[in-house]
Amino acid sequence: MKILSLPILILFTSALVGLTSCQKPESTPQAAKKVAPASRETNLPQHQPNKYADDLSLVAQLGKLKPGIKRNADGNLSQVDLTGFSLRPINTDLLSKLKQIEVLKFRQTSISDEDLEMLVHLPLRAIDLRNTNITDVGLDHLSKVKTLTDIQLEKTMVTDTGIAKLANLKIKSFNGNYCPSVSNHSFEVICSIPTIEQIQMDYTKLDDEGMKAVSAASNLKRLRIRGCDVTGKGLAHLAGLEKLERLNLRDSSVDDAGLEVISNKPDINFLDLSECRLASPRGLAKIGKMTKLTWLSLWESKANDETLAAFSNLTKLKTLDLKATQITDASLPMLLKMTNLTELNLTGTQLTDDSFRALGKLPNLKKMNVANTSIGYEVVDELTESRPGLELIEY
Repeated sequence: MKILSLPILILFTSALVGLTSCQKPESTPQAAKKVAPASRETNLPQHQPNKYADDLSLVAQLGKLKPGIKRNADGNLSQVDLTGFSLRPINTDLLSKLKQIEVLKFRQTSISDEDLEMLVHLPLRAIDLRNTNITDVGLDHLSKVKTLTDIQLEKTMVTDTGIAKLANLKIKSFNGNYCPSVSNHSFEVICSIPTIEQIQMDYTKLDDEGMKAVSAASNLKRLRIRGCDVTGKGLAHLAGLEKLERLNLRDSSVDDAGLEVISNKPDINFLDLSECRLASPRGLAKIGKMTKLTWLSLWESKANDETLAAFSNLTKLKTLDLKATQITDASLPMLLKMTNLTELNLTGTQLTDDSFRALGKLPNLKKMNVANTSIGYEVVDELTESRPGLELIEY
């Protein structure tokens, strides 16, 4: 039997439905079987088409590329994910006809500033332009899309001049990671947007002076500024942010003064201090006051047994990364109190076999990394046999 193409199959189904509404329905099972598969094959919702309905030929062309597609309640496309695709076979003219599209993902594509101009009339809520060659010209076009709340610009060619054009949008989430020409001015622009909740500006020119602007971001919940030259002087401006929940400072210049500020943020549940080499063991111990933490990374920091001795109240932790720290068996009693741990990274620590045996019995532990430690083969075998649900990473 020949398989009908999508447009023909849909027309055939529509005609068949029209006929059955004017005639007595066939009572034979054969007639019923012809209609049911068509509905499943096209995966179209059972409702009357409205004035916004996507053109079926357009949907068919998109289907040939097999992008990530989501539909709304009306059956129209609401999200198209073209990550890694070549845009030329599909072109933005095609996308510009999607009347109810809310999310477009162009990561690692050849989309251009001119392409974005074709999309300014769409009701976009989010656009992902990571790893593309978009410049300030493209941001001039995006500034006209008043419905945008989520803009991902990581590793693009934008500058402070372009980001300033976004000031009048109601942005909730902004990603400017690895944009080397982005600095304090962009951070000030984004923080001045009343709706902003999430900011990512890894490895940009943000410093202590620019951090003054963060005090205006009263709705900020997540801040990620990896690799930025921000010390305690800059982090002091976080003090008044009552909604802050996630803080990622990996490879930044955070020091003991900064940790004093952070430790007094009671609602933070996610904290990444990996590769923060300016903080002392005693400074890191201040984290012990952050009792709502569920995720903590201290890998390649100066954390040691003195640090962990202050963690007796961190019983809600589910993920703890101690890779390449100076932890020894002296920290075992403290680690055993963390009974909610599901993931524990002990790579490169100085723990011995007895500690690994004991930690392997933590009731909720699902993954434990013991690479580059002195763990013995017999202990690995014991843990593998006694805890079949535990993933033990040795390399």
